[in-house]
Amino acid sequence: MSKVQFLGKMPDPFLKEDGTRMTPAEWEANRDRIRDMIVDIEYGGMPPRPEVVWYEDLNYGFIRDTEHTIYIRIHAGTEEKQISFILELVVPWIKEKIKEQYEPLNEGEKYPVVLTGDGCYTRNMSAEVIDEICSRGYIAAKFNRLEIACDTKEKVGGLYDLYPGRDFTAISAWAWAYMVCMDVFEQLPFVDEKEVAITGHSRGGKTVLLAATVDERIKYVCPNNSGNHGANSHRCVVTEQGPNKQETERIKQMNKEFPTWMGRKLMEYQDREQDLPYDMHYFGALIAPRYYLQCEGMQDYYINPRGAWQNCAAVKECYRYLGCEGNAAGWFRPGKHRHQLPDYIEFLNFIDNIRAGQPLADHLKFNPYPDMELNFDWGRK
Repeated sequence: MSKVQFLGKMPDPFLKEDGTRMTPAEWEANRDRIRDMIVDIEYGGMPPRPEVVWYEDLNYGFIRDTEHTIYIRIHAGTEEKQISFILELVVPWIKEKIKEQYEPLNEGEKYPVVLTGDGCYTRNMSAEVIDEICSRGYIAAKFNRLEIACDTKEKVGGLYDLYPGRDFTAISAWAWAYMVCMDVFEQLPFVDEKEVAITGHSRGGKTVLLAATVDERIKYVCPNNSGNHGANSHRCVVTEQGPNKQETERIKQMNKEFPTWMGRKLMEYQDREQDLPYDMHYFGALIAPRYYLQCEGMQDYYINPRGAWQNCAAVKECYRYLGCEGNAAGWFRPGKHRHQLPDYIEFLNFIDNIRAGQPLADHLKFNPYPDMELNFDWGRK
């Protein structure tokens, strides 16, 4: 049994100060201002775009006939100082001589990419996930976000040392790394930089939501079980009843447990989320008309799947208003907190359908919580 409390209505992203609605053209003219405002509050803004991005091949050029992953060391930062991190790529042409089920691929062909920064989660892009990605003709790519910023309660090392005295958070730093990867993809001759998909789990899901918001080169985004401060409404609080009674996470609890994730200005809204000038569906609206799949586990109670559905429904309504209905969807599956092969398959199917010009699968359109009213009234009447 779930007790749902709404902390005020989810605001209309398209409402102007005079009470009228923006047209889609007016939204486009105002989106950068709105993006900068909410990224500043929620995540403390972004680190500066790097002045320098370069990479060195650690084994590329020696592996055409082997099963080894390509390892690239990326360097990014200022002219005077850079940080570095490893990008791993498994390219289909590496696999073609090893796995008979992979079709031979042409010399010089460019491949789409599925990228995650969750390289610190060893199970999240497992060998079976990589095989599935490559079998569809995509590059499987990952980096370890902890090389960019530590996941501790202090802002030390990595990008914090490169840009000292700034307000950006760990999630901002990790999102910055996705942007740097995109810079490198534009330089790699075997990468189709116009067909890049990103996905991440939990705090990694929060990160890809932000990365896709600030980098319009990313075409497909899938936040997986991202919870509060991710693809989830701040204004929907759920208390689970029974022997495991608990309230879903909120800004206050997250600031106590994960202070380096939280924008300094966001702290002003602890216990008064209803006063936020936005909610997290604004991020989805900013990603439009690009492709958005939100994945959730319906028994992932602390992460608040009901609040996630409120967000997903509002994102889909934003897409409808902007004329790209069908480019956003949600997969609400039975189960708890995970990011494994079935979740990747769902995202890959979503991408494949888009690339083939096929409509959304029916199970991505259903309402997982028909007993719960929507906490916004500014959409389709």
